[in-house]
Amino acid sequence: MNQNAGNPVWQDLSSDWLNWADRLAPQADKINRHLADALELHAMADQPGRSGPNGLCVLDLASGVGEPAFGLAALLSSAFLDMSASAEEKSLPQGRVIASDIAPLMCAGLAGRAARAEIANLDVVAANMQSLPFSDGVFDGVSCRFGIMFCQNPDQALRETRRVLSPGGRAAFMVWGPMAENPLFAAMDAIFTRVLGTGFEAAGLDLFGFSSAENSVARLINAGFDDVSLVTHTPCGRIPASAPFWRPQMEMLFGASLRNATFEQGREIDDLMRASLSQHIEDTYFRVPMCFHVLSGRREAAE
Repeated sequence: MNQNAGNPVWQDLSSDWLNWADRLAPQADKINRHLADALELHAMADQPGRSGPNGLCVLDLASGVGEPAFGLAALLSSAFLDMSASAEEKSLPQGRVIASDIAPLMCAGLAGRAARAEIANLDVVAANMQSLPFSDGVFDGVSCRFGIMFCQNPDQALRETRRVLSPGGRAAFMVWGPMAENPLFAAMDAIFTRVLGTGFEAAGLDLFGFSSAENSVARLINAGFDDVSLVTHTPCGRIPASAPFWRPQMEMLFGASLRNATFEQGREIDDLMRASLSQHIEDTYFRVPMCFHVLSGRREAAE
């Protein structure tokens, strides 16, 4: 979620995010595993003195209406362990997740979904990641999925993230790779610019501010992180060619613009998206590649 509350693109998008949240959950879970792995929660839980009486404490930034905070809470929840759990499952670290977002409506939607799902080890806090309302060194891990690039000052957000990490704690950020390696976004940018005059740049959406692997690593190092790592992932989905799979991302990014568009404009956008992405159809399935990085770093254990 955007960390610039004044950006009109992000006003009143909570309904769009809530509309797709449950339907996108299985897909999100597959991607979120990479973020959870980068946090190295198992290793942290094994550190002497690391896990307190309530277990680990993880902060999720720009949580939107739930992911990846829900997945992390499940990973840290003893409610998922029973007598039939495997030895590996019983060895999972326990703890709580603080889900945060700058938008109050997003937080309200997230809290409602968490209550309905009866997630007991998750709290919701409205927070600007550029000025976090937490003391120094209080979190064992910090996660952020596709949010850091929307800050007015991402480098300040990186410094704030490091500040609230406890010594030895780890932060992980999922960010988009280059637009040229994300055909869905390339098509969306060109088509919205053509039909509505509002592509990513005109809308103030900098999705690709961390697309350069080299620059992203340098930014984390400059923010004071140690043991910095970046892993690039290039999955390719398999979606029936009849499915307008672009609509979730389109509505969650351009919901306000679409609500102001005419019926004819909306239909033209759909038609152009299908035509542009049809080159990726193989054996009646869309096989559209995507590219994202998982960038992570640690706060030094002794300073």
